[in-house]
Amino acid sequence: MRDTADQCPLPQRFCAGSPVGVPVGEACPAPTPSPPVPVVCWDGSVRAATLDCPAGRRLCPGGVAVPLDEQCAVPAPPRCAKGTVRVLGKCTPVLPAGAPEPPVGTPVAREAQPGELLFDRTVVTAGDTLFARGAGCRPGAPAVLTASGELVGRAVADQAGTFETVVQFASFRPGYRPVRADCGKDLDAGIDMVLVSADTSATAPSVLLPLFLALSFLAVHYQLAARGRRRARAQRR
Repeated sequence: MRDTADQCPLPQRFCAGSPVGVPVGEACPAPTPSPPVPVVCWDGSVRAATLDCPAGRRLCPGGVAVPLDEQCAVPAPPRCAKGTVRVLGKCTPVLPAGAPEPPVGTPVAREAQPGELLFDRTVVTAGDTLFARGAGCRPGAPAVLTASGELVGRAVADQAGTFETVVQFASFRPGYRPVRADCGKDLDAGIDMVLVSADTSATAPSVLLPLFLALSFLAVHYQLAARGRRRARAQRR
């Protein structure tokens, strides 16, 4: 209760998104910008936003930064025991001299000779894990594997000058992909990429069954269509 109307407070309205109230007819004050939340970049520096971080690097598990055109290193599996080599991803006993050759298309289980780069499979499809092994390197030297300038694998040669590593391609392109390993000595080889598996072990029943089902469907469809035509002719008579 006031003595006069002049003593009453002016009507007010609240500004959008703010608890501030202003008299009707007055403009709301400009909102106070919130300070940006800082981010930690791949090099450890703190910036206002991710776009302010230095470009050209990606952060891999373990805190290792690599260029954007390189893949994060995959932990190398344990080396196969002496007398075995990796074939199709599994440690396989080395093929003794005079033993029959494996089936066509299966890599031979043998040690790499000095100056040689071998793969654990001859053909790779999408999703396959590819391993490479080499020999004749400088003992303790880093082995860097590239394909047309693209980094695809890394390892360190042991005291015997041999190494094994996982090979990772950034893109899958059907065809022959040459690979070069630099380990104090240049090792060259290549791998064939295909879109489908090279397994052609389909049995005769698995091939004939779909054909039989398709023919049965066509026969039933033909009989139903012929019955419908006969019924239509009978109704017209």
